[in-house]
Amino acid sequence: MSQNEKDEKKLGQIDISTEIEYDDEEFVSPEDTSLLRRVPQGVPIAACFILINEFCERFAYYGGSTPFQNYVQYGPDDPNQAGALGKGQSTATALQSFFTFFCYFTPMLGALVADQYLGRYKTILIFSIIYMAGWLILTATATPAALASGAGFPGYIVSLIVIGVGTGGIKGIVAPLCADQYRRTDNYVHQLKSGEVVMVDYDLSIQHLYNWFYWAINVGSLIGGVVCPLLELHVGFWAAFLLPTCMFLIAIIVFVAGSRFYYKPGPTESVILKAWNIIKFARKQARLPENKEARKAASSSLDFAKRSNSELTGVAEWSDDTYRMATWDDQFVEELKQTMMACKIFVPLSIYWVCYNQLSNNLLSQAAQLSKPDGLPNDIMNNFDPIALIIFIPITDMFLYPTLRKFGINFASQARITLGFFLGTASMVYAAVVQNYIYKDAMYLETGGAMSSISVFIQIPCYVLIAFSEIFASITSMEYAYTHAPKSMKSLVSALSLWPNCVAALISLAISPSAHDPNMVWVYTGVACGSFACGILYYWMFRSYDIIDEEYRLKRIDHENSYNEKANVENEAIALAEAEAEIIPK
Repeated sequence: MSQNEKDEKKLGQIDISTEIEYDDEEFVSPEDTSLLRRVPQGVPIAACFILINEFCERFAYYGGSTPFQNYVQYGPDDPNQAGALGKGQSTATALQSFFTFFCYFTPMLGALVADQYLGRYKTILIFSIIYMAGWLILTATATPAALASGAGFPGYIVSLIVIGVGTGGIKGIVAPLCADQYRRTDNYVHQLKSGEVVMVDYDLSIQHLYNWFYWAINVGSLIGGVVCPLLELHVGFWAAFLLPTCMFLIAIIVFVAGSRFYYKPGPTESVILKAWNIIKFARKQARLPENKEARKAASSSLDFAKRSNSELTGVAEWSDDTYRMATWDDQFVEELKQTMMACKIFVPLSIYWVCYNQLSNNLLSQAAQLSKPDGLPNDIMNNFDPIALIIFIPITDMFLYPTLRKFGINFASQARITLGFFLGTASMVYAAVVQNYIYKDAMYLETGGAMSSISVFIQIPCYVLIAFSEIFASITSMEYAYTHAPKSMKSLVSALSLWPNCVAALISLAISPSAHDPNMVWVYTGVACGSFACGILYYWMFRSYDIIDEEYRLKRIDHENSYNEKANVENEAIALAEAEAEIIPK
């Protein structure tokens, strides 16, 4: 490994300070920075506490929710299959879809509380307590005595709601709080020990952080997803739920332990109400007869909410009452336009998440029909998804993306998300083919659908394809939501970025009545067709966003070059004056 590669690797690794600082004043910045190699910052220690907290929380969430399908679908009398409530596949899938929907519906609540009332840190603590209560309810009602008394099913329903409120309340704000720990948000020039001058890029730093944030999520989900199904099969569901309860207690302890290191943004004004008032005001102004010609030239109706609108001609003059109504500034209107632009990409992503949601319900039921080694639970198979992510996220972050940048290939956000759509499609096509072979298997036909002779490990490529799709679609959408949201709306936009999961859960809930044999080939095929069509539509609608981002990046480089040129001229003038002062006798 060359010295430059070692220096870049060190720069991208975890730093042990609360805020990364580099002494970039020891050399003269080059006037043209466009040709400099771009590298990310390291990860601050404050963010490391949040990453560990996220590992423990995702261990609890995925480890505890993985047994849900078996817990509800199967009864307690099957010696080869763990179960408790015996409600059937359709009911289990419907409740799992409701749980997913609710977990991704409630982040908006957490974002509102954080931005308007308590700030992100206190909001996470409060919702963590609610979250903990949900796990305690689930564990208590899954004990043999509680199941025998009939408390299992009502306890399960209550715990789904309480856990959904808790996890949803923190889900939309924990990643922004982690990214907030980068206190320096501008790009700057840095000289490596090798002597190479590089550009430390803020956007790459966020991409780097979110890759490792997602990696921590999947390490937690892998360990929890392996251990909890084994406890479910060999000990009982109460043990499979008790372990996540203990892990989430550790998550709270770690989060509080890092408190002294955190940068804690405080609450702001009511962004939702303010944004709604601006939208109403702008539409009212745009509909005025005097603004008919201006409407044709406007790129957005929000332009009519600006107090000083120099971009449009022929705009009707505001009255004194109108000026009093407009309690905002033009900068906030621009931020709102930017937010609405970023949020548009979230709508079609719902179809992608329908593909992903099959991991937690129908693919587990498919695994139950396949031949498994003795002692291997069916709901352990979806852990090949986090295994693939743990392996390939570092490879993508440390090798694939830097190599593409080295050769001048800009693998931009919308192109990556589109590739994620197509990989999700491929995973569902594969699942449909596997299901078709199950239906044709001789043992499956002989046993009346109870078991087939096909190995359960034939599912692995399906999980690997979904994992790759997450790297390009899920991580990129999280990163895009944070980097394209203004400071006053980062929690809100990050919460909105989770709503596609919410809509996807509703779609899954709608198709759950048909999610049973012998319909599963068509269920997977329908999801694949929807994802493929949506991927094409997505790129057609949003490919221009990559062009806009690249134009913005080039403008920023021009601005930096102008600043560096001016600074260098000033430095040369100072150096010349100092040299003359030394020559002139005192």
